[in-house]
Amino acid sequence: MRRLWLAVLLLGGCAHSPASGLPHRDVFIGTLPQDVVGPVRFDRGALTGKVVLVTFIATWCFPCLADLVSLDNLERDFGAKGFTQVLVGLDLEGRRVLEPFAAEYKLRYPLLVGDDRLRGGRTPFGRIRELPARVLFDRSGQVIAAYSGVVAPAELERKVREALEAP
Repeated sequence: MRRLWLAVLLLGGCAHSPASGLPHRDVFIGTLPQDVVGPVRFDRGALTGKVVLVTFIATWCFPCLADLVSLDNLERDFGAKGFTQVLVGLDLEGRRVLEPFAAEYKLRYPLLVGDDRLRGGRTPFGRIRELPARVLFDRSGQVIAAYSGVVAPAELERKVREALEAP
């Protein structure tokens, strides 16, 4: 299990990078694409005051597919308590593969179609180097955790629970 500061996760930078320079959730979410597939609408405004998990995936990524069970459990266990999540699909084929993927897995959270800008590394954090990649924001929009690659479901659940219980 690897837990990394967001700057290290997405920029591959120094472990001593200051956390204070990380973008707020609104800045981060504002850079995500608007194109959504699947049955769940994406409303940026509905994220205000919620604990938000953004997960970058690809349909060809086996760890991403295996991770869907954990994401579904988080949604089921914490959705009514102020938790929400957004997936961002980075497949080169975009909608063509993400639409059937969303239908097949009956996603209960938005799946955004990553665009060339995101796949090219033009994010507030630079290039995403490993999938799945996750960024967890607290209710005030501050980054509280970031993960690259496989993470133990219990660790992710613990961080979400802590964020929801925080004053």
